[in-house]
Amino acid sequence: MTPQFDYICQRRFHFIELIVHWEGRLTTNHLQKHFAISRSSASNIIQDYVRFHPDFLRYNSSLKGYQATEYFNPCLNELDLSAYLKIAKQSEDTVSLQQFTWLNSPLADIAPKKVRGVLQALNSQLRVDVGYASVSSPDFEARIISPHNLVFDGMRWHVRAYCEKNRDFRDFVLTRFNGEYEFEGNAEYDQSHDTLWQTQLDVVIEPDPRLTPERAHIIALDHQMTKQVNGRYQRTINVRAALLLYLLKQLHLDSYQAKPEAQQIILSPECLEALKPYMAW
Repeated sequence: MTPQFDYICQRRFHFIELIVHWEGRLTTNHLQKHFAISRSSASNIIQDYVRFHPDFLRYNSSLKGYQATEYFNPCLNELDLSAYLKIAKQSEDTVSLQQFTWLNSPLADIAPKKVRGVLQALNSQLRVDVGYASVSSPDFEARIISPHNLVFDGMRWHVRAYCEKNRDFRDFVLTRFNGEYEFEGNAEYDQSHDTLWQTQLDVVIEPDPRLTPERAHIIALDHQMTKQVNGRYQRTINVRAALLLYLLKQLHLDSYQAKPEAQQIILSPECLEALKPYMAW
């Protein structure tokens, strides 16, 4: 199997799994419309998938399409709703996009010139000298950084990098670069040296205890919590310590609301105590 075929195969299999996972029925028409191919080619792709995974799909003659069996176990990642909506935007045969509305981040778009140097440094593991402005230092000042990851926090793009000025790993907002880059040789630090990046934390959330049991149950459903042995609804989310504050902000746990209906969820008391050392950096 050549690398090119492997990529094409994975892309098509991912599409099949998304359709089966979310729509519950797969037809050759799905693949014909999405990939602009003939009916016979679409049928061959489905048969290829069935040969790879003979127990995952069965043909339902009354529905004139393939459905998942009880053994269906998707092999590819990104089967969440957002991944389905991405392929729906490209396909004429999925559920009408008029039925979906999503709010894009108004801060996510970035001028390419502000990113190119960072991408080059990431790809080649280089130190890069760049002008950077912050709220505390609004004038652009030179920073030599060694980037190791791009991070989207739900609103803005950041680059995680070793900063030679602070002699530590920091997050830099991409929109605050001036777009002028000079490369300074090979990076001496990468993500293996970033302790907070390598540290995994468990964030345990539960309904605000001030809520009535009935309302707490609704909040538990919203956040996919399960009832624990102690009777409390909880969910555990794993996150890198370097990204903890972004997750807490997404969950609106970076502030405390006076009304439980506004607060809705809290960190479990045990979790809050365990996370305190990582919430002040």
